[in-house]
Amino acid sequence: MNRKPRNSATAAGSSAATAAALVGRAVPLHQSGHLADAEALYRQALAAQPRHPDALHLLGMVACQTGRFADAADLIAQAVAAKRDVPDYHANLAYALQALGRSAEAERAARNALRLRRPFPEAANTLGNALNAQGKAAEAADAYRAALRARPDYTEAEGNLGAVLRSLGRSAEAEPLLRHALAGNPTLTEARAALGLALLDLGRADEGEMVLRAVLARKPAQAAAALALAGSLQRRCGDAEPAYRRYLTLEPAEAEGWNAFGLALQSADRMEPAAKAFARTLRLDPKMAEAATNLGTIRRLQGRTADSADLQRHALDLRPGYAAAHTNLALALQDLGDESGAEREFTRALEADPAQALARFNRAILRLRQGRLAEGWEDYAVRFDSGRLGPKRPFGIPEWDGGDLAGRRLLLWAEQGLGDELMFGSLLPEAIASFPNTIVECDARLAPLFRRSFPGTMVRAPTRRPTDADCHLPFGGLPRLLWKIAPVTLPPTGWLKPDPALASAWRSRLDALGPGLAVGIAWTSRRVTTERRRSYTSLEEWTPLLNLPGLHAVSLQYDGREEEIAATEERLGLRIHRWSDLDQVADLDGTAALMANLDLVVTVASSSGEMAAALGTPVWRLGRRDWTQLGTAVRPWFPSMRCIHPDGGDGLDGAILKASQFLGSFSAGAL
Repeated sequence: MNRKPRNSATAAGSSAATAAALVGRAVPLHQSGHLADAEALYRQALAAQPRHPDALHLLGMVACQTGRFADAADLIAQAVAAKRDVPDYHANLAYALQALGRSAEAERAARNALRLRRPFPEAANTLGNALNAQGKAAEAADAYRAALRARPDYTEAEGNLGAVLRSLGRSAEAEPLLRHALAGNPTLTEARAALGLALLDLGRADEGEMVLRAVLARKPAQAAAALALAGSLQRRCGDAEPAYRRYLTLEPAEAEGWNAFGLALQSADRMEPAAKAFARTLRLDPKMAEAATNLGTIRRLQGRTADSADLQRHALDLRPGYAAAHTNLALALQDLGDESGAEREFTRALEADPAQALARFNRAILRLRQGRLAEGWEDYAVRFDSGRLGPKRPFGIPEWDGGDLAGRRLLLWAEQGLGDELMFGSLLPEAIASFPNTIVECDARLAPLFRRSFPGTMVRAPTRRPTDADCHLPFGGLPRLLWKIAPVTLPPTGWLKPDPALASAWRSRLDALGPGLAVGIAWTSRRVTTERRRSYTSLEEWTPLLNLPGLHAVSLQYDGREEEIAATEERLGLRIHRWSDLDQVADLDGTAALMANLDLVVTVASSSGEMAAALGTPVWRLGRRDWTQLGTAVRPWFPSMRCIHPDGGDGLDGAILKASQFLGSFSAGAL
């Protein structure tokens, strides 16, 4: 029996009805979170009608919800092709494309959605994300604002707006938006990370770091938070290494991250790990001039000076006119003995970037070491901008330029560390005599000594905002005005005056040691970095001097070093004198009284030697020639100081041996 052929329109209608019914059954399952069951029904609908637009779109949304964004984009694009006038299709296609990083396509899809429906807050938010990913931050902010106008409680868009405003440098405006968004939806991790960054931008490091730590506790893979936390810790001299390691675990091929990690390691004086980080940076990005100059700096500090110079030249090949590389090449050439080449490179750095204060500061040191004082002191004026010293104190009064002080009161204030304060302070007797009615602000521990040394002068510890002076000058500015050409008038020997009663008491204590020379010694520093290590010694290296007969060694090592001293005493069978009732850090008045009674002080570059010399005690300073000699064989700041240099490439043990030989040939009276 023959069947009558089925009408094609009837069949198509039946298929469409079947597909629609299946989609109708799937939607409640989809909405209640039964995604697998919903997906099966959507696929059955597509089997019944392959181009059913709702089935394609909703199956694409299931793919979105399960993280299969490539499938989602393909399925929703098919839905759009089947029916182009549905704004939701375009909006969700934009979402899937943005999740795939296809931001330009996502932007087009979001704009199509907004042409079909406006306002459409979800599409506007996705448009903002797509624009922001393309670097169009200002346009992205406009899109987020449009989303919020349409839906004021849209916390995701508010968080995104706060984040993009922060990226535009408007952190003060971003902070309240981010806080409000997080109050409405605490799960917005990206907004929380942006809040942490905004707080860092606003100088609220403690709050910012706390927020970033919370982000990482919630989402350990948040690379931007890890990098920001590491950078903040590095700026605050904290332990940034764990945060950098976390970031580089997340982004192992990020050259900028490895370069920043290298800088953090360098600041922690971990030179070889820093070198490895910079070398890895260059493998990842061979054209990064910053990494080449940073690696060159490490090699110089490690004593590989020729390698350093080659790396700096390579950095300049990569980036001609790179001021930092010119500066670093100059430092390498200086270490190689090419002072004219070094000065040329410092000058080239300044021609490339007149604000390159580090180049000017280092050129100052070079010129001062050569005795070119007028040029050197002029360059030295930028020292506070160089990054090598602490920040300059803020004042509400102008800095004195050397003009007429008639009717004006000058405030002179101490800068840098205690040793520099005493070195530059050696010009105070001349300054106070030349400029009456001067105020002196110094380290509070030195104030009693300075008051005794400058009777009639107001001496005090630093004040926050002095109102009793008309102009100010840091101590380090005095040589530019008083020693323009040469140290014409040397400071008086023993300008620093100890307390007479304390000095008498210490004279008795030292006399009790018996016949012989009482010799103060200081052999190292509290802070020994790779760059400074060659200027310091261990106590063991002082054995030739300590073994001299008739010598009473007195420790002027203000940081104690008890274990090192005790080990040396046991090994050599002698006594290195120190007194438990004298705190050489806090009690400078008592320390000065002790030093004033010593027959001699032998010291490396140290504030102990500067104080002893300021008191007029004979001092032998061990070390290589440095800029503070101002091109002379001595240190003009301290007439009672003698410089003993090692020969050639010898270490400071050679200078100690020289001092021991000199000392052995003198009697106490000859000193």
